[in-house]
Amino acid sequence: MVDSPVSPSRPAPRQARAQATRDTILAAAAHEFATAGYQAASLSKILERSGVTKGALYFHFSSKEAMADAVAAVMERRFPEITAAFEGLGYDPLRTAVHLAIGLADIYEADEYCIGGLRVIADGALGPDRIPWPHRYWEDVFIDLLGRAADQGLLRPSVDSRDLARTVVALGHGHRVVSMAVTGSTDLRERAVASWALLLGCVADPAWSERWEAAGGMASLPVGHPLAGVPESGSDPVP
Repeated sequence: MVDSPVSPSRPAPRQARAQATRDTILAAAAHEFATAGYQAASLSKILERSGVTKGALYFHFSSKEAMADAVAAVMERRFPEITAAFEGLGYDPLRTAVHLAIGLADIYEADEYCIGGLRVIADGALGPDRIPWPHRYWEDVFIDLLGRAADQGLLRPSVDSRDLARTVVALGHGHRVVSMAVTGSTDLRERAVASWALLLGCVADPAWSERWEAAGGMASLPVGHPLAGVPESGSDPVP
């Protein structure tokens, strides 16, 4: 009897175990970077949390910087997935922008890959060229959403959608930094909801605001985000 070849879409048991080990290490590193930042992150704590041997850790990652780069790469892949998930909800662009902004607050309270990725990039661990990327990414996303909202008459005519988008990103970043420092990010959603309630009162077209409030307004926003059930893995496959 001839053994069936291993399907290329299903990794061999040894490769699957190696991938699982790598993912375990990466999850431990994401937690440590998210809670302590890059400089204070401890390799011994990552090793202890992962439960793997030191040899296994160094087989997959040659240094703390290599782990930081891998965590940031997961975050960078996840951002477009988050964007697509919110745009796929089928709302108008202004409501999509609100849902996305509040969803990001939920993500930055819970998703250690996104939190850890932001922290290692902001700490300069991966070089100065990586530092602007998250801010530029979200500016582009909100410039697009709010530009379409303006085109559809959902914003007041006096509102510059590009300036509004930059304000939204700056507010989100500021709330994340302050909330992390003051409460460990436990009130991040509350801060985001309050600032958007104020913002919409100033920038939204009155007819849109009336429809928004009739649908429940800020209270209608669900807790969590469309990727809440997605596994935390997302690392590069082990060759």
